[in-house]
Amino acid sequence: MSECSQKVYRDSTSNKYLWLEIMDCTHLEYIKNVNDDKDWAYESYPVGAYFQLNFKESKGTGVDNHAFNLPKGSLIILSQKPHGYDERYLTHVVELVNEGSEDKSQWETSTWGIFRWVKVHWIADFTDVSCIPLDQKEMRANWSFQNTKAKLLSSPKLMEQWGSIDALRAHLGEVFN
Repeated sequence: MSECSQKVYRDSTSNKYLWLEIMDCTHLEYIKNVNDDKDWAYESYPVGAYFQLNFKESKGTGVDNHAFNLPKGSLIILSQKPHGYDERYLTHVVELVNEGSEDKSQWETSTWGIFRWVKVHWIADFTDVSCIPLDQKEMRANWSFQNTKAKLLSSPKLMEQWGSIDALRAHLGEVFN
């Protein structure tokens, strides 16, 4: 077994190594671009943690309506290209834990005031970047990461490469498990 494929996770809070459970990828529905100006976005949230997944509002983009209508229970892959890196990486799998109506009452009128509460199901090992899955290598297609909306994994660009959502989910199951 290669070092990168071991089923262990280092909890950054306690610095303890934990065994990961096998993740059910049948609910993988979306992929979303995230970023942080200085480092890895959402790096400090271990498996099982909850956090507010932000969506950037800009006039006329419909981000608020989009975020509101994402279905509770869906799994979203987070992809990011941190400052100083040349590649995009798949860094998290998170689950939407509320309905949009439950989260909207907490939204603020600011650029990053739109969010949905999520729970972390998988997170990359940020201590070894060489083990973090590369977006282009694993997705095998440019899925259009220009904004912060979550893109359907069943999008035409991805299905052109994969043929079916089941084939893509099976592949991603191997990547994340």
